[in-house]
Amino acid sequence: MLPNVRWKNAAHRLPPAWLGALGALAAACVDNGNDLGYQLPVSIAGSSGSSSNSSGAIGGTTGAGPAPGTALPPLPRLTGVHASVSGDSVSITLEPLAEAVDYRVYALPPDQDISVAADGEITIRDAVYRCAGKREVPPVALDGSPPLPGGYMKTLVDGQDVNGYTRSLAEATLGHVYLESGQDRTPVYALGDSDPTAENPFYFMRWTASRVKQYISSETERDALLARGFRDDGIAFYVPTQASEQTRWVYTSTDAKARYYFADGPEAAVRQGQTQIFPVLTNAAPGTAPLMRVFYLSLSNTSHDELATGIPRFERVRRQGNSLPSFELHWSGLTEKTTLVVEALSPGCPSLPGLLSPISLPANDTHPAWLSIDEARAASPAGALYVNGQFAEDSRPRALARAFVDVAPAAPPDLDWSWGFRADDTLGDLTSEPCGDPSGNCFQDFRQRSERFDTSFHYVETDRQVLAPLLGELWVMYADLASGVNGKFRITPLQKAQIDAETYLHVTMEVNAFTTALRYPQIVISDQDPPVQHTLALGNALVIQTWGDWPNLFELQVCDHRLWEVNIQCPVADLHHYFDPDDATKALSLAPHAEVGEQLGVDRTTRFEAYISTQRAYLLLDGQPYGCVDLPPSGVPVGQASVTFGDVLFHSDNDHLEFYPFVREHLYHDTQRHFDNLGFKSGAAAPAWDEARLPCTTTLTPTPR
Repeated sequence: MLPNVRWKNAAHRLPPAWLGALGALAAACVDNGNDLGYQLPVSIAGSSGSSSNSSGAIGGTTGAGPAPGTALPPLPRLTGVHASVSGDSVSITLEPLAEAVDYRVYALPPDQDISVAADGEITIRDAVYRCAGKREVPPVALDGSPPLPGGYMKTLVDGQDVNGYTRSLAEATLGHVYLESGQDRTPVYALGDSDPTAENPFYFMRWTASRVKQYISSETERDALLARGFRDDGIAFYVPTQASEQTRWVYTSTDAKARYYFADGPEAAVRQGQTQIFPVLTNAAPGTAPLMRVFYLSLSNTSHDELATGIPRFERVRRQGNSLPSFELHWSGLTEKTTLVVEALSPGCPSLPGLLSPISLPANDTHPAWLSIDEARAASPAGALYVNGQFAEDSRPRALARAFVDVAPAAPPDLDWSWGFRADDTLGDLTSEPCGDPSGNCFQDFRQRSERFDTSFHYVETDRQVLAPLLGELWVMYADLASGVNGKFRITPLQKAQIDAETYLHVTMEVNAFTTALRYPQIVISDQDPPVQHTLALGNALVIQTWGDWPNLFELQVCDHRLWEVNIQCPVADLHHYFDPDDATKALSLAPHAEVGEQLGVDRTTRFEAYISTQRAYLLLDGQPYGCVDLPPSGVPVGQASVTFGDVLFHSDNDHLEFYPFVREHLYHDTQRHFDNLGFKSGAAAPAWDEARLPCTTTLTPTPR
């Protein structure tokens, strides 16, 4: 009998009768981002970003610079492009374009490699494109549609009664605001309320947008709200510092049901207790976008108006789901200073007739083909390599707008051990080893060891597993055995770390971290030697992972001389709420950290960090504080420790992917992780931490999963 089989329709999952309805509603919400039934003026011209390059350190950022001399035909400028460099990889954000259905990034080619056809189609010899693809989140029911089963939330924009006033689509636009700072402009900050009633507590209806917001231009008010534990969602937009004949006021008011935002006009006559908060431009101007609102109707807690700038962000907030592409891109494998080209596209990047892989494998009845780089190029309409293409296989992308950004590899980090999978970072001479299970059970267990690493796959298909450097990252691909057991991957550097009471072990990992309850990346810190999956029960270990169907969690578990398995996980710290010390069931406030799922994606890289002492653990998500745990007196490694980076694919045949059509079609029974910039340092100082805003939790709860 196969171990730890995950039976379908487990009790804690959504009832099966709901799944078809959810899938249908999700499909109904899908939109190509280009046919929304109305037009609003959105300028794609904007001010140039800084051309200075501060990417010489991890987390360094640079803005889009002036166009270099190139044979690429001129296009309108894509605005708001910013790149952040970590090691040899780059994360890119951008201001979305209303007409775009996808985005891509590639290295600026020499002119002799660029061909432009009579119809304007561009062909680049040996091009490598990395594409944004679709955002992987659940949809929301909008306007007159019934709520999604168990969702408890809707968005209202057009022809809907919002607590005493019927709004129209035209009234969704409150005015126009600036997207960049400038003279005589004031930032408006978005802050997520910390009250437990400010968020939807039920099932999957939770996004960054679903938390009640306050939008304020006063730094004094902002500081006061931050001190009360509000989530800092940053600068939302910029408004004129002074009101004038070219502006009108935006107001806010609250009642027992909701917080509202509205402009001068009929609705202002309906709302009581309104407060004038900031002026907005009446008409569009260069560098501005329409400021638009979406009402989030909570059927269980407080409702609110969410503000968004521009049509793409408005439609994302209004619809959620994968109706629009991701507004982020990823590039890896920098070896020298490089100019990257960032483009908005319609149509989008073509998908492959299989999965890009370090090795070639044929398709079978359950699994798609694994395609080498040469095979993937041969399948492309123009012989290009598309990474994360998610549109039709014969799609021929056309660029609508473009920006250029100069980047360079970052200096090596100050770590005791680090691995960036650059050209000279190899896995060493891997040779097969006994699996290391003290009981001798090596069923479908594949272990290899080199002078640098101990690696293992557990309960995976014999012929569908690979770990190898590709495109400047470590690509790990495998399939859980018969799509029905607890498949796992582990890689442990042989160099040990050190944990003590006075200093911290700093561990960092970057990985594409799309997550469900059945597939997720991990960091395991153990006082046992590898292979740690087989030795955990002999000692103490901390497991750090994302987990769960939407909304995803980022969590820490403490394993005190016990096995960790997918369905017998260790006690975990709740980092999403703060509880009454006299009543562990009563949530006093919401934690002010980012929504994990909004930071994850199929090709988007997410950075996970932990600082561990024998007494306390700090977790950071993409460089920002996430949660703190005061550790128990037992179960925590002391002294020398192994640091393991890993992944789980558990009973893939039962993974509910109705909200994620690309993952369901291409990765249903396989997983594809891209690890990069792994590392750790012993004896580190604690990270900067505001314990008044992010206090440490002491409560660990069992995790029956």
